[in-house]
This record gives sequence, structure tokens and C-alpha cells, in this order.
Amino acid sequence: MFVSVRDLKVHFPAEEGLVRAVDGLSFSIERGKTLAIVGESGSGKTAASLAMLGLHGKAARISGEIAIGDAQVVGASESTLRRLRGNRMAMIFQDPLTAMHPYHKVGEQIVEAYRTHRSVTRKAARQRTLDMLARVGMADTQRAFDSYPHQLSGGQRQRVMIAMALCCDPELLIADEPTTALDVTVQAQILDLLKDLQREFGSAIIMITHDLGVVAEVADEVVVMYAGRAVETGTVRDVFYRPSHPYTWGLLESIPRLDHQRDRLTAIPGSPPSLAGLAEGCAFRKRCGHAASVPDGLCASQAPLPTDIAAGHSIRCHLTDTGRAAARSNPRQPSASEVQP
Repeated sequence: MFVSVRDLKVHFPAEEGLVRAVDGLSFSIERGKTLAIVGESGSGKTAASLAMLGLHGKAARISGEIAIGDAQVVGASESTLRRLRGNRMAMIFQDPLTAMHPYHKVGEQIVEAYRTHRSVTRKAARQRTLDMLARVGMADTQRAFDSYPHQLSGGQRQRVMIAMALCCDPELLIADEPTTALDVTVQAQILDLLKDLQREFGSAIIMITHDLGVVAEVADEVVVMYAGRAVETGTVRDVFYRPSHPYTWGLLESIPRLDHQRDRLTAIPGSPPSLAGLAEGCAFRKRCGHAASVPDGLCASQAPLPTDIAAGHSIRCHLTDTGRAAARSNPRQPSASEVQP
């Protein structure tokens, strides 16, 4: 595997306790493939991606293994990380307006990023920037080069961010909710652009999103995260057509479908738990309608371990095969009185 993450933990000391933003995350991805990481806000998606780029401050306690090809990220020096960032791995940030410097023209920012990793003249870097702006679909590349971030539309800024991320042909591209706040037409254009560029450059892409429609469109494999852990992993067909974790059921049942006529969408009750001083047991149990059917109170006393239910498809859940089948045939959400803060 080109990208391998094993038992990644990202913890932050805080007054209210140790915040386990990521707690034992593992996955892998090959070049030319797309892995989607999905989950509610606060599930640890962005914390994991920032750890892969080595962008957490010194206060973060990071352990585990992150391998990008033959390069190890965890424990690497800052000089090593600088050589990797932008060169072998790059990131499209969620909000390009705040990710780019407001006082510098966007073309100059791409030139700087390119010359940091390539020994080229300023003229060559400028031409590379114009070529990349054209490649991502900017109609007037010279005007875009000379524009400040606030002078571009949301879709144009996102295209500039993609050009900046891909200017050095990185082997790994992390896209943190790249279609957030864009209208559906521009969303489709950005997703098509990423797929075209992936075919051209052969990059591995990690797509961080809460939009399951985006996942179905672009992903080869899916990691469903909750409370800092992967609760279900599998191919996109496994997760969409054979979901096996109650949290995944809840996510899928909360979105409209063209092949199902429903009067009302089903929401997951309650809110994700605080990751500071997380209680023992399954983190999802207070929002799960099936915890009571698990014998011996396991959901409250023991955190479930990853269990393979098929080749390449695993979950963290105490429900047995029989229990999952029964739960799927009789879906239930806990009442408001059962959901504890």
C-alpha cells in the first residue's frame, strides 16, 4: 500500500481531561485510488488529516505510524516534513479564502509553493503556474494569476487551491471538504476535475467529507469515523449496500433516496460526545437504539474492537451477526429521554 496509517492517536491535554481527537485509526490506500473519511463534525476527520501532514503543534501527542511510500511522518523532523509537504503530499483546505494569504496575489503564492520544492527560475515557475491554472479550468489564467483571493468566486478559489496543491505532482492529495459552501453545479465540476487530475497524475486521494453523495460519486473505499475511531471500513459498495454499524445505518437513513419513498427522514438523536475524558464502553451507545439488545451490558463496559465481517469490511460493534440482522429488519432509534447528554 502506498499510504499506510496504523493505530494513529492524536491526543491534546486540556483542563477538562485528555482530548482523544483520534484514537487508534488505521487504514491504507493505493496510488490512483480514493479513500473517503466520513462522519459528523468532531469525529476526528480533520485531526487525522492534519496529523498526516505534520501540521499539529507541539501540544499534540501523536503516536502510531503514518507511512507515505517509504517516508515516515510520525516522529519526523520539521525539515523532513517541509520536504514532504507540497512535494509528496498536499492538502486542499476546507476554506480557501482563509487558507490563502490575503495580501498576496494567488499566482505569486503558487509560484512560491512551486519554487520551494523545485530548483527553477521565476519565469519557469510562473509558466508552470499559468499552465496549472489552465488545467484546473480557469478561463483567464493571467487575470487569475494577478488576482487577490477576495477577488475570486468560491469556485474559482477552490480551483486555485487545487492548482496550488497539484503544482508539484504530489503522490498523496488530502481534500478536506472541498465542495463545502459551493452550489451543486460547481460541486460537480470540482469533483469531475479531481477525478480527471487523479487519472492524469496518479495521485492517491483522501476525501474528507460529511456529504454521502460525494462519497458515492468519487470513493473507492470508505472509513466511517465516530468519536475519533473508525467504526466501519470497507469498499464504497460495502458501506452503501451492506452497512453493518448502527451509526452507518443512521447516516444513510438521514439522507433522501430516489428509490425509497419516505414521508420523513430519520435523524440520529443527540449529539456526538465530548472527546475529553470519554467514558468507557462504546462511544455511540447513548445514541444507539440497539445497545439494550447486547447482553451483559457490554456496550457500557467495553469498547468494541475491530471485527472483520467480510474481506476488507470491518466494524467496531458488539452486535452479533444475528443481532445485526434483527436490528436491520426492525430499526429503532432511542427516544429523547433515553439519550443522555
